Order: sequence, then structure tokens, then C-alpha cells
Amino acid sequence: MYRALLEKDRAYEGVFFVGVKTTGIFCRPTCPARKPKPENVEFFSSREEAMYRGYRPCLRCRPLEENVPSS
Repeated sequence: MYRALLEKDRAYEGVFFVGVKTTGIFCRPTCPARKPKPENVEFFSSREEAMYRGYRPCLRCRPLEENVPSS
């Protein structure tokens, strides 16, 4: 999954979400933001799971929206 994150692979859009432990933010795997170190990443199978674990949505990739923003 980390490789899909690094490559911003659109095939994984909606399959998983990425939480960044150092910021408390979760993103889509296609987020244009700078990629975190592997040790700072946590993967979630849903938006709800990420929010339940205390992460807030990224303002760049807007993971709560259904449509993928073009970046």
C-alpha cells in the first residue's frame, strides 16, 4: 500500500485511506501533498475508520468528498 501511496496510483482510490501520525491528518492515496515516511503512516479501509481513530480530513485531497479532485 505504501508503494501505491508513493506512486499516487488511482487504482487504489477509495480502496484505502492514509493517516499521517505526525500531523493527525488522513488522505486519499492520490493526494498531491508531500509523502510521509513509512514509519509515520497508518492505513485505513474507510474514511469512518480514520475519523474514529482521531484523524481529520486533508484539505488538499478532501477525502470526505466522493469525487476525486483533479490535481
